[in-house]
Amino acid sequence: MKYPLIKIIAFGLIITALLSFVNPPKAKTNGTMVLKFNNLFNNQAVEFGKEYTNAHGEKLTLKTLNYFISNIKLTLKGGGEYVVPQDSCYFLVKQSDIGTQQIVLHNLPAAKYTAISFMVGIDSTRNTTDISRRTGTLDVGSTAKVMYWSWNSGYIFFKMEGQSPVIPDSAGNNFYYHIGGFGGFQSKTINNIRTKSISFNESVSNKNKIPVINIDVDVAALFNYKTPILLAKDPDVMWGELSVKISENYISTFNLGSIDYATATNSDK
Repeated sequence: MKYPLIKIIAFGLIITALLSFVNPPKAKTNGTMVLKFNNLFNNQAVEFGKEYTNAHGEKLTLKTLNYFISNIKLTLKGGGEYVVPQDSCYFLVKQSDIGTQQIVLHNLPAAKYTAISFMVGIDSTRNTTDISRRTGTLDVGSTAKVMYWSWNSGYIFFKMEGQSPVIPDSAGNNFYYHIGGFGGFQSKTINNIRTKSISFNESVSNKNKIPVINIDVDVAALFNYKTPILLAKDPDVMWGELSVKISENYISTFNLGSIDYATATNSDK
């Protein structure tokens, strides 16, 4: 009876091994990460109505600052990446709403990460999806109403508005930059979709703790990073080649600030 028992145990081990091969254990997906967007102007926290001076000596105040963040990907230590599911990967950050400036990513693999990439804007697929299927953040009748062109059937990716004394009184001293354009649907148009990649400069773990990735967005660079943008010359831009230049400028404003950690609660573990 001894040998048959050994054979039974051995057979059981073989079956277990085969089942493990067919159904390998999945990575533990109970990690959390927070992305905190800190809007700045020349390293000062943005405050609506506060006077700032751009690189060209033009004084200005801000009254609107909104932008979409989407298509988030995290680089895993050792190679590979985790792509945040698209259906839960669209966010509208608004300076006027502090709650939107902190994006919480749930159900991530508990792992170590070295970098992040995200899109400032909305991809062409979502721009052309039937409006009835665009819900939540992308609902053009509600949340996204102020970030959508009905005349151009597309989302505004980045919106900054304010006032400056260098702009004529006849225009109310107002300036506005409403930047969008996903490349077109039936015919080619400008494409202002921009992707930003940020290295963490260290290995960031979300196992039993919550990393808070502070991303500084210093919008002063919009006026002078690659292409000089003068309020006196171009106070209102929504389309055309200059909008491309502005998008190339503002993508540079997104940079790593610091990395902090919060203690995970039982629901985060």
